[in-house]
Amino acid sequence: MLWAILLFSALFLLALIVPVFIIVSWLHHLRDFSGIVAQGVPTEAMVERKYSHHRVVITYRDAGGWMHRHYRKLLPSDFHRLQVGRPVRILYLPHRPHVWAFAEDVEQARRLQSRQ
Repeated sequence: MLWAILLFSALFLLALIVPVFIIVSWLHHLRDFSGIVAQGVPTEAMVERKYSHHRVVITYRDAGGWMHRHYRKLLPSDFHRLQVGRPVRILYLPHRPHVWAFAEDVEQARRLQSRQ
């Protein structure tokens, strides 16, 4: 009987924790993206490598000269348009240069904001 109560409690906590974690992660991503839209620094990144399951590695330099190398899972449409060894335009946060977004996505968000 005790194991059933413990199992039920664990499942109940898991059912609460997972959605909260997903929502907090999503809100964090939205905050970062809105920061990039407002004050993103443009630069060119290089596509270093593409992996299966729409994963890619890019590198870029920030305004301070520091090199950043990031691994990210992308949407299939973004993944298929990128080619290894080719540059891609991105914007990053000046105070957190590891946070970046594709320039096309930022430009689209800015156009949508200007319509409202």
